Amino acid sequence: MQETIKKLIDKKIIKEETMIEAQITKSFMGSPVHKMVVLKVKQICDGYFLADEQEALEYNPPMRKIQFKNIVKVDGMDPLELAAVYGLSPKTARFYRKKEQ
Repeated sequence: MQETIKKLIDKKIIKEETMIEAQITKSFMGSPVHKMVVLKVKQICDGYFLADEQEALEYNPPMRKIQFKNIVKVDGMDPLELAAVYGLSPKTARFYRKKEQ
């Protein structure tokens, strides 16, 4: 997965202001809670993104460090499928489905 993300960054498909979905840990009443959130990439670093949470209930949400391996979706698509669309990885099973009438 990390290699796929790096290829997408090299081809400028993932850049600043790209929306990603990842699992983060938030504090709820003193307990850690894992939550899937949508984040906007603010800075691309080596091995991780700095991103801020979209539609957060907090006034000033903190910047989060999101590792490449924790990314679930990029612009609403699975990273492997997105790379297959641009020819950066082998096509997934979704491309080979037959249309049923």
